[in-house]
Amino acid sequence: MPLPVLKLDDLGFDQLVADATALIPLYDPEWTNYNPSDPGITLVELFAYFTEMVLYRLDQVTDESKQQFLKLLGITLEDGEALASGISRGAKQFSECYRAVTAEDYQLLARQSLLDIPGIRSTYPDLAVRTLCLINTDMENGTGRNKEAFGHVSVILVLQTANQQDLRRDMTEIKQQVKAFLEKSKLLTTRVHVVEPDYRDVVIEMTVAAGNQSIGSIVNDSIVQFLDPVNGGEHGQGWLPGRKLYASDLYHLVEGIAGIDHVTSVTLDSPDLLPFQLFKLKDLKIEVEA
Repeated sequence: MPLPVLKLDDLGFDQLVADATALIPLYDPEWTNYNPSDPGITLVELFAYFTEMVLYRLDQVTDESKQQFLKLLGITLEDGEALASGISRGAKQFSECYRAVTAEDYQLLARQSLLDIPGIRSTYPDLAVRTLCLINTDMENGTGRNKEAFGHVSVILVLQTANQQDLRRDMTEIKQQVKAFLEKSKLLTTRVHVVEPDYRDVVIEMTVAAGNQSIGSIVNDSIVQFLDPVNGGEHGQGWLPGRKLYASDLYHLVEGIAGIDHVTSVTLDSPDLLPFQLFKLKDLKIEVEA
């Protein structure tokens, strides 16, 4: 609930003159001429005029005041820049994340810093990026498997592109640049680790009943998309780390495809995952029977 804004300009000229005149007998009982022609009344009206002007300014925020407020945010107007532009930058700054505190902060800043690496968008125009963050985990030195590492944060970069060979070559440099950026944004005592995903292979063999034999390619593409570590999963935001794949997941997915009568059988080799591990589809075979 916002705080109510008080109206400070609540006294006008006439009220100020009347209040001042009412105090005259208290301080000077011998003063009896309250006509405007009296020099004393003239001074009272003059002071009331200036007082009303100052009270009016109390409720106004001048351009100079706004510039001073912007400086408190670290924003200085460039030469020729309009005040409205500076205010817009200041308002935008409030919604920007520039300090890494929560897991969501690390994920957001890691993604932004990765996409801001010079030349990465032109080198990998189809690059798909997903970032994951594990709190109290050291994935870089192999201690994240069996015990907590308090004060450590591991950021996992899940990247996909058609040019995987060059991406693997550049991964060391990419991780170093992301880590360097996070080091400047993290809390003082936090240890940051930037690593690649720990994938586990999954093998699927499926037989489906359908009238159209060509539907096998649609089933294949649906399963590949469903298990995609970047854009897969139930909500299209990537497969959840540590979530096991069950045959029931595949039944539900495939039997929802138009043209599929039913799933006849599923053979699934799906290992259990640790909380930081993801699937990688090693082999997928689809057989369509009438």
